[in-house]
Amino acid sequence: MESKELRILLLEDEPTLGQEIGHALRKDGYLVQHLVNGLDAQRVLFDDTPDLAIFDIMVPGIDGLAVGKQAKQTFGIPVIFITARNSPADRVRGLDLGADDYIAKPFLMAELLLRVRNVLGRNGAESTNLDIAGLVIDLGSQNCNFNGTEIDLTATEYKLLLELVENRGRVLTKTHLLSQVWGYDAFDPNLVEVHLSSLRKKLNQAGVPEIIRTRRGLGYQAVK
Repeated sequence: MESKELRILLLEDEPTLGQEIGHALRKDGYLVQHLVNGLDAQRVLFDDTPDLAIFDIMVPGIDGLAVGKQAKQTFGIPVIFITARNSPADRVRGLDLGADDYIAKPFLMAELLLRVRNVLGRNGAESTNLDIAGLVIDLGSQNCNFNGTEIDLTATEYKLLLELVENRGRVLTKTHLLSQVWGYDAFDPNLVEVHLSSLRKKLNQAGVPEIIRTRRGLGYQAVK
C-alpha cells in the first residue's frame, strides 16, 4: 500500500503486542508513535495531533477510555479501542464515548489493519480501494469486483487475497499465510492450498487475469 504519511498514535502497554502492532502499521505505510502511558498520550494529543488513535483501555496513568473521549470530543480524531475486556457493557461504554471501532484481544493483525483502513476511509483520510489488473478490492465494504461485477468471496478468501495483493511482488510462504490469515503458527499447509484453489477458481470464472502465481517450493506471489 502506498504511504500517505498518515500518523497513528498507539497506546498499548504490553511490550510485545505494542511492537507487533507498530511493526504491522509501519509496514502498511503509516507513521506510528507508540506510547505506554495514558498521560503521555494525552500530552501528544495537544502537541502533535495524529490522524488516528489506537488505544488499549487498561493502561497506566489515565485509562484509554478517558484519553479516547478527549481525542474524539476535543480534537475530532477517529479512535479504535483495543482491549481484553469484551463484555457487552464494555463495548457499549466504548461506543457511547464515540469510538469508531472496538476490537477485542486476541485478534489477527490483518483484522486490525482492515479496521484501521476502514476507519480512516470513513473519515476521508485514506482511499479505501486497491486495484490490481482491473480487480478492485474495496477495503471499506470488504468486497471485490471485476469490470463492475461483484465476486462472491468468503471471509477467508478475502483475507487471503488481501494479504497477497498488499504484498504484491513478494513470495509469501504457506507458513506466512497461515500466520497472517488464520492466526496459526503451525498447521496443515493444505489449508492454504484448498482456500487458494477456491479463490483462484472464483477469480478465473469472473474473468480476472492470472494475478496469483505459484512459486514451487517457495510459496505464492501476487503480480505487480
